[in-house]
Amino acid sequence: MINTTLAWIAQQIQGRLDGQDIAVSAVSTDTRQINQGDVYLALKGDNFDGHAFAEAAINAGASAIIASTQLDVSVTSRVPVIYVEDTKIALGDLGAAVKAEIKPKTIGITGSSGKTTVKEMCAAILAQRGNVLATAGNFNNDIGVPLTLLRLTPEHEYAVIEMGANHLGEIAYTTNLVKPDVATIVNAAAAHLEGFGSLLGVARAKSEIFKGLGEKGLAIVNRDSQFAEFWLGKLKYQPVQTFAPDSANPEADYYASDITIDLNGCAEFVMHTPKGSAEVRLSVPGMHNVGNALVSAALTMAVGATLEDIKFGLLAMKAVGGRLKVVPFTDQVRVLDDTYNANVGSVKAAIDTLASFAGKQVLVLGDMAELGEQARFYHQQVGEYAKQRGIDCLYTAGVLSQSATTAFGQGAFHFSEQSALVDALVSDLGHEQRDLTILVKGSRSARMEQVITALEESPLGKLNRRREKIAC
Repeated sequence: MINTTLAWIAQQIQGRLDGQDIAVSAVSTDTRQINQGDVYLALKGDNFDGHAFAEAAINAGASAIIASTQLDVSVTSRVPVIYVEDTKIALGDLGAAVKAEIKPKTIGITGSSGKTTVKEMCAAILAQRGNVLATAGNFNNDIGVPLTLLRLTPEHEYAVIEMGANHLGEIAYTTNLVKPDVATIVNAAAAHLEGFGSLLGVARAKSEIFKGLGEKGLAIVNRDSQFAEFWLGKLKYQPVQTFAPDSANPEADYYASDITIDLNGCAEFVMHTPKGSAEVRLSVPGMHNVGNALVSAALTMAVGATLEDIKFGLLAMKAVGGRLKVVPFTDQVRVLDDTYNANVGSVKAAIDTLASFAGKQVLVLGDMAELGEQARFYHQQVGEYAKQRGIDCLYTAGVLSQSATTAFGQGAFHFSEQSALVDALVSDLGHEQRDLTILVKGSRSARMEQVITALEESPLGKLNRRREKIAC
């Protein structure tokens, strides 16, 4: 954050300062992470009330409190308090104010899948030029985005902000805080359908990101998406560029040609941009990452990156844990850890990556959550797709994923417990003589990272295991 005062904060969030004005430089919403001198902002939700922890925050080192409820004298006698109507709104207003003070060149990213990878690619590219702040972890909602903005310091020249949502209006709110210079929708697929109602609802919710662009703000549109015309129709008075993640369409501003995949699943290709072409090599596996690299190039070029920055940044990018990260077990066995989350589009992309590896290919799938009334249909679709792509075996755990097992047919096995699934994997594959690649994927609620841990601790994982990431 910036070095400031309680009076300045109160002004930005339409609050009333009760007590002495003091200098401050950080805000926290979590009493477990408070540092000496932080301002504690007490959030309130349906199942929690941060005001109950105000005294604990002071004991942990908080120098002031932001609250929407009158606090006890045991608190107000010890530290100044800024009173506001709604602390959640105050958090957003303060994040926006800090960003407006620092004025970094800012990228906004949303999409059903791939947005975290694109964020990491953009950050790696811009790191070739200067100091970058990028969204950490899953801080991409209406609380995480303002907390990310509060991490900005005067040293940050660039900000790469990821925005997610599970209901209409959430991205409209966060993009108005971020006010990006350039923004994109990586894609729109069947995800969070319980909140959006339909695939069109997803596309409409994602399009809210463009509302934060100023008159000169640049929108980057996925030309290959079925919703391209829908999005372009909302951008008639906005500068627009396009990228083609699924085709070598020369009408797009950014497209790829001459794509090859190496033995580790990583792509090499020629990237075509409005500022020329370059041979690019990726450090993360998956054909779908060609499209992610294209949109990352478009976003970063809009804020000053060169082709050289893009080329070296993409090669330097590190895989993110739980997002199609290659975990080598032995010289012959590798696991693709894609356990962070799952929807239909991301599962199909991961299956494509699995299919690119030589030897035996095994998919381990947990349930995909928040797919609404058609959840079983989408799981069936994934099972059919895995079969079409030539995957050798499918192991599933979860009520919904049983539909994928049925659709896959011979070579598919369903388990009611993850432990039974792991035991079967180790028993069935422990003596495999061919190269073996195991993809593990599922929604957060499926906790498929537990399968990764169990495999690492099994005889399959302990046998001559090398811990370093396979170099692409």
